[in-house]
Amino acid sequence: MSIDGFEQAFATAYGGYSASSAEKFWGRVNTASRWLGVEIKGTENVPKGRVVLVMNHAFGWDAMIPMAAIHRAHGRQVWALGEHLWWRVPFLRRAAAAVGTVDGTPDNVDALLQKDQAVLVLPGGLRESMKPRDLRYRLLWGHRFGFVRAALRNHAPLVPIAGIGADEVFDLVGDAFARGRRWLGRDFPIPRPKWGIPILHFPHLKYVIGEPIEARTGPDESEDHALRRIRREVRGALEELIDEELASRALDPVSKKRVDAQSLHRTDRNQT
Repeated sequence: MSIDGFEQAFATAYGGYSASSAEKFWGRVNTASRWLGVEIKGTENVPKGRVVLVMNHAFGWDAMIPMAAIHRAHGRQVWALGEHLWWRVPFLRRAAAAVGTVDGTPDNVDALLQKDQAVLVLPGGLRESMKPRDLRYRLLWGHRFGFVRAALRNHAPLVPIAGIGADEVFDLVGDAFARGRRWLGRDFPIPRPKWGIPILHFPHLKYVIGEPIEARTGPDESEDHALRRIRREVRGALEELIDEELASRALDPVSKKRVDAQSLHRTDRNQT
């Protein structure tokens, strides 16, 4: 028996879920969002039925904010695909499972989408969430195509969600994974704040939900070509949302907020 009573089944779709716990949790997140002045746009773009929500990943758990907003707007649970690492952390894993986080496996995704659920995925994973400040707002998806495969397999549209502000909560430096390999001898991330201690910043948080993108293989189109085409469409739509919001913020004379030029710079979309 584990220290927190965790069973492996809790990491599967519906396995550790508690509707009452989730309802209370989303209510508290929405209350906190109002208190923080979080701005949410585009909840009407989330279609009914099965859908894959694709979001950029910042340090922390800010994805819960648009998830709670969708729950408030549509009265539906949004399931988050969690990193495999989370299921090794006692107590945190039970709390995450209770409010709708599942291990990000193909079986779990299929089990959710086949029941017409909304599933949120963060393709950049831990690597994107712990990127240094020089890479703020970059999408570090590497060669991950699993979320597109799941959408194709289950005929589910993909909806981009741009998170603005959360990348600026902490100033991280260096490569967290390279540091973990040096210090621990394993591929485990160790983030380091710029000044050695985690100084918390309070940027304005904004989340923009884009329009659905169909996941379908075209006539005479191979599966591999469809995977790459659809991922480019989703990535492009998400980067466009991010760029538009950053540009709007930079040019807003009322807010007087400046955006680092590196945040607006986009690398070649084929490089990850």
